Amino acid sequence: MYDAALKGDVPSLLNLLDEDPLILDRCNIQNSGRFMQSPLHVAANLGHINFIIEILCRKPALVEDLDHYSKGPSPLHLASVKGHLEVVRHLLAVKPNLCFSRDQDGRNPIHVAAMCGQVHVLDVLLQAYSQAAWERTNNGDSVLHLCIKHRQPEALKFLSTFLDDHQLINSKDSDGNTILHLVVIAKQPEIVTFLLKATSIEVNAINTNDFTAIDTHIRSKMDLRDEDILQSLKHFKVLQSKNMLKSRRITSDQDWLEKKRNTLMVVASLIATMAFQVGINPPGGTWQDDQNNRNACFSSKMTMANGNNNLDHVAGSIMAIKTRGLYNTLLVSNTIGLISSLSVILLLISGLPFKKLLVGILMITMWIAVSATIMTYLFSICFLSLYIHGSGRDRTTWVTWKVMFISWALLMAILLLGHGIRFIAKLIRDRCSQG
Repeated sequence: MYDAALKGDVPSLLNLLDEDPLILDRCNIQNSGRFMQSPLHVAANLGHINFIIEILCRKPALVEDLDHYSKGPSPLHLASVKGHLEVVRHLLAVKPNLCFSRDQDGRNPIHVAAMCGQVHVLDVLLQAYSQAAWERTNNGDSVLHLCIKHRQPEALKFLSTFLDDHQLINSKDSDGNTILHLVVIAKQPEIVTFLLKATSIEVNAINTNDFTAIDTHIRSKMDLRDEDILQSLKHFKVLQSKNMLKSRRITSDQDWLEKKRNTLMVVASLIATMAFQVGINPPGGTWQDDQNNRNACFSSKMTMANGNNNLDHVAGSIMAIKTRGLYNTLLVSNTIGLISSLSVILLLISGLPFKKLLVGILMITMWIAVSATIMTYLFSICFLSLYIHGSGRDRTTWVTWKVMFISWALLMAILLLGHGIRFIAKLIRDRCSQG
């Protein structure tokens, strides 16, 4: 049987089968100390298609029989390595998911075909089960990593174009290297240009040593191809890791500024709206009649909070007439809140460069606006309490007012103290660094 498989001698195979119909069930040929190979393995390795067809007609299960036990290469592995296209097609016709069979190193037939540059075989395998291309070897290598490590540029180009998968192209090996890192180490300038120009490779990916592709290039041994590689990397804006980290910090700062801008705009708009409403509709409401309209529906007498004098009232704020001092105080705090919030909105839409200094100014302005809003609220509930309870002071309202005022004052003091400490610490660090 071994001689027949080596020669691809179909008549000898048929004679053996006539003599012993069960010979294929018992026949495992000891090929080496590592693997037990069947006649199908031998024929697939040598590309004897007719011999393989006869075996598959009688025992198709042989295509995967030994993989479950010895973890050696399957017949499809062997045919893929040698580029026997017809053998590959017939084996896949029997069982298409053979593309997922793995050898002792965790490599499937797509892996070994890529390692040997068998592009036509890759095309057939991918048409059968392209999902197998995403499998990793035991060492964590993808099929693209294997192409570079075994210097198969055509296979790499074919797989990158056929699969066109961002995740696969940017996958990393056990050392965190992308295929761009490896191709720079392998000094293949044409493939470097291809990856940067024709694929979705992440140009500034970092490996486990915190090196980008250009860092890897700088630390590798120099030869005549290095200048072409360096020019390609610079042309596509591949950065050194130290510059990239600086760029990321700048991007992070810009994102932070944008979030602050949006937050300030929302809060300032809300405060401006509330302050405007308080201005045109003060607590307690407004009188709608005046001295010239004294009919039964619109004339009345009001009693001053500090006496029993009956006075004709004019149109306007009830609070302004009953408690002039409290109204004036509320008017001042409300106006401060309105002007502060409108100032923030104006600065945000003015087009001025939105830097950290401007953010600091706007934040302080918003503190003023928020503080003015809380004071407006406190003066409002104070008036409403007097309005309801007359000249007497409601104890619950008064305690609530004091608690809120003291709490807010303490909060503002803590914030000012915290920012003051941060500012002083920053000044000390700057002076120490300069010294």
